[in-house]
Amino acid sequence: MTLSAHNARQWDEFYKSSQTRVPYTDATVFALIALARNPDAVVFEFGCGNGQNLGFLRGLYPEAVLLGCDVSEQALIKGRQSYDRLGLFVSGDALGLKPGAIDVIVERATLQHIPKPLAAAYVDEMYEALKPGGRAFFEVASTDHGYAQMGDGSDDPVFGHRVFYDLDELKALFARFDVDQVFDRRRKQVDGDAVRDGRPVYDEAAFQFYLSKPA
Repeated sequence: MTLSAHNARQWDEFYKSSQTRVPYTDATVFALIALARNPDAVVFEFGCGNGQNLGFLRGLYPEAVLLGCDVSEQALIKGRQSYDRLGLFVSGDALGLKPGAIDVIVERATLQHIPKPLAAAYVDEMYEALKPGGRAFFEVASTDHGYAQMGDGSDDPVFGHRVFYDLDELKALFARFDVDQVFDRRRKQVDGDAVRDGRPVYDEAAFQFYLSKPA
């Protein structure tokens, strides 16, 4: 079984029971600001899961073109059942995006589940698909993440393959973009049990990159 098929199987199992409909704040706010400026923009979410972010945007911006891909067909089935007029497709080794066709790209916590060479190829394709002057948001787990001690290529029983990036690696990954802002986002447990449901509660750490393509 290939790694992609293995990841797809794990995420399919996750989305069989996941009913989340709440959008992820930072990625969605980034897209909202862009759509406020251009209500019929083309927005692409890399790793859209069951479409909760795009579905939220659809309710506010009916004229926008909203596209998303995910490795999990089960997630996309739920997205198509829950939301109207989203262009959802399964991601392969290439995304098949048309060059210069997208205004806004958002990604949250997806690249960290993809082997780094393939992630670099995806980022290059997304850069080519972005229109000049287009904007992008990426949030990627850093080497300060609580699971980083497991090492690159580790296998989480729920979320599958994991990799982690330091800041210099991410700057190299996004070198073709103009970097507008970078944030070090942390979410740390300050009270409560160290273990929940038999699994360790871990601290989260990620870098958020706000990017643009030169006009």
